[in-house]
Amino acid sequence: MSQYRVRTPEPRSRLSQALAEVMHETRQRQLEAEQQGLAALEPLVRVAQGHSGQSHHLRRLLLGLYNGYRWPFEMQRLRGLDADLQADALAVIRMATYSGHEIHTFIEGGDTLLKRFWEIEEAADE
Repeated sequence: MSQYRVRTPEPRSRLSQALAEVMHETRQRQLEAEQQGLAALEPLVRVAQGHSGQSHHLRRLLLGLYNGYRWPFEMQRLRGLDADLQADALAVIRMATYSGHEIHTFIEGGDTLLKRFWEIEEAADE
């Protein structure tokens, strides 16, 4: 007879179960934030390419998410947006917070677009 016996695994400990639940909830939050943020990102990018005050505020928001050290975002800029754009901006901020991906990677040609926004806003600062 062998000294090794087959045994059934022990049930998960409460700690490992709690950790698994937290990981699952975090992943769900991430997926939800990305889904809502992606839907909100398109109108923000479209308006940011314009020439209005809202365009200026949205370029600053997107640049703040792209490079917050160079382009810190002043929260009062949200007051310069209409209600729909405010909601979209918050959804994109949430997506950027939870997704783990840089904002420009969600936009086709995003790096080029954000660099163009950078140039526009640098010129506006002069």
